[in-house]
Amino acid sequence: MPSPTWALTAAITGEHRGGHLFNIVGYSRAKDIPTGSALSSVPFMVGGYRWVMFVCPSGQTPEVADFISVSFALMQDVAHPVKVCAEFSFIDQVVTQDPRHVGTRHIVDIPGRSTCMGVSRFIAREDFEKSEHLKFDSFTIRLDLIIIE
Repeated sequence: MPSPTWALTAAITGEHRGGHLFNIVGYSRAKDIPTGSALSSVPFMVGGYRWVMFVCPSGQTPEVADFISVSFALMQDVAHPVKVCAEFSFIDQVVTQDPRHVGTRHIVDIPGRSTCMGVSRFIAREDFEKSEHLKFDSFTIRLDLIIIE
């Protein structure tokens, strides 16, 4: 009887880390934009891909109009879906790690251009307006991305 043949396969995964800070100045005016309307960041690069962030101060849909919604989108065509681990937080959370508003992390496959992923209930507007995150009528949302290959 012949002896069994074994093969060893090794897979090495790569990852690229990066992110973006989106500073919203003039929240007192921005909060009055209609539900579903978004403020968009300038495009930025992470992992060789072009991304953009969106903040909806009055929520993405009428069901979440009392929340701030945050999302991001891939801004280029790709041959294969891009696997991304994304985390949104307020810039001051990085240091304080406030357990009430700790970052929200998702691992998703982005199939292509303009596919938005995010958090529709990032923080209740009422809680946000009383929080330490709103300073001098402005705040900064941090998006950390890990591109998994």
